Formats: sequence, C-alpha cells, structure tokens
Amino acid sequence: MLAILAEGNPDMPPLRVRVYDIPIMNAFAMPGGHVVLTRGLLKEASEPGEVAGVLAHEIGHVAHHHPEAQMIRIAGMQVLISLATGTSGGNNTSSLAGLAAILKSSRDAEREADAYAAAMLSAARIDPIGLKHFFEKILKDEGKSPDGVFSNLGTMFSTHPITAERIERIKPLPADVPPRSPLSDAQWKNLKGICG
Repeated sequence: MLAILAEGNPDMPPLRVRVYDIPIMNAFAMPGGHVVLTRGLLKEASEPGEVAGVLAHEIGHVAHHHPEAQMIRIAGMQVLISLATGTSGGNNTSSLAGLAAILKSSRDAEREADAYAAAMLSAARIDPIGLKHFFEKILKDEGKSPDGVFSNLGTMFSTHPITAERIERIKPLPADVPPRSPLSDAQWKNLKGICG
C-alpha cells in the first residue's frame, strides 16, 4: 500500500508503519515518521481504499511535521502559562485558554492532513471516496454517544474538525481517471488478519 501511494507522490516522507493489536478504531502519526494503525481500524474497514485513505491522512501529518509541532506547542504553552501565572501549571482559566489554542491548531492540522490525503490518493489513482466512507463510519459512531448535558463535550474538546465537514470536502477521482485498488485481494485478506 505504501509503495502504491508513493508511486504518485515522489516527495513522500520516510515512514515506518506498524499495526498494533489494539481494539480501538484509530490511527496516529508520531514524531520521527512513525505511523500506527490499530486492529480496531482494520476490523472496521470494509475495503483497502478506506485504510489507504486513513494511512494517507497520517502521512499528511508526518509530511507537515504535525506531531513534532504539537509537542513543541504543548511544551511552549506550559512554559508561557507558568511564566504568566507564577505557578507550575497555571490556573484553570489560563489552562483552558492554552487548551483552546492547542485544539484550534490541531483542527487546522487535521484539515491540512485531510487535504494532503485527498491529493496523495488522487495522484496514486486511489479513489478518495474510501476515506470518505471511513469518515462516514466515524460519523455514525459519533451518533452513538449518550444524550444529556455532557454529550457535546467530546466535540467541543476534539482535536478534529466536525466529521460532516470533513466528509463534504472529499471528492471522487475524475471520471476519466481509472481507479486502482491499493491492495490485491490476497494482500487485503492478509492485512485484515494481521493481528489474528
């Protein structure tokens, strides 16, 4: 899958991708070009294009050095709050203000990674609709959250843009571009069973 994504994207950063036997549906990029996919993500994915879309999104984070920037941002915010308040952690108001600044930049990074993923998938002739389908699964899962006073806290403190907004931005390949699968049927079967 990485080789196919790289074919249309000669500037792809060096990466190390690992699958971990974690039941949660997730993927994330870490400093140094490390990308983690979870068993939960592979279990929920219906086809290789969904995983390719998520992987391309995480590659976008690596390419834009988002994990490193976030570490620096958090450390810097902690120092600024400590200097401003004369304490080691600041008060609740200053901590919340710092958190709001970090979350906004995180949402911007997510939008940037989404755009990178769509461009990367298109350049590799992998239909970005797979990523759209995966976001639709996330949207459906978000709808399962409990009702009540605290039901919107997850959205308010999320580092990700609103899922419906992300879905709307993803467009299919042009009609004159023949799509290809990022994995053969045998490779897809092997990936789905990698933790089993």
